[in-house]
Amino acid sequence: MLAAEQMQTVKVALILCSCFFAYGTYWSDWAFDYYLLWANPADHPSAIPRAILYYTTQTQAPNILKYIPFVNLIIGAIGFSAGLAHFTEGNILFDGASLVLMLFGLSTHATSVRPGLEVIVAAAGETEEVVAALKNIAAAHFIIVLAITGIIGLQIAHYFVMKKSAKSERETGNAAKKNR
Repeated sequence: MLAAEQMQTVKVALILCSCFFAYGTYWSDWAFDYYLLWANPADHPSAIPRAILYYTTQTQAPNILKYIPFVNLIIGAIGFSAGLAHFTEGNILFDGASLVLMLFGLSTHATSVRPGLEVIVAAAGETEEVVAALKNIAAAHFIIVLAITGIIGLQIAHYFVMKKSAKSERETGNAAKKNR
């Protein structure tokens, strides 16, 4: 039982590390996304040009830097695999729901962020299409962060449920040994 508990602890740690790395990535984008979603554009006239410059620069990063998110996804996938390999009802529930949220976040990135970045790079300046793409990117980032928050909540809840049930099993086992 101890090995299974340790594997579950490592699984949760891998998934949480992956999630918090993604938080950091989206937190750096929030400095630009905030002004597109929540602030009054009249109060911040340089918000759109700064966001255009930021996202254009982001797309021009060296290719090696573009692979870092894939490494992060692999770390998370290893964590999910470790959880699903220990085929229990709790793992299926919590890790399955977390996996659905992860796939939702990835699909949001693929269908909103990537096309938006292509529009920004292809356009020359601050057009209505570029502003709409920036707002779509900002909204997609917000949705992805909500999905990541859901994954974190599910994994922490699963960890505490697992620890509590393991403690109950140990206490039951100790009581059974004393009665013998």
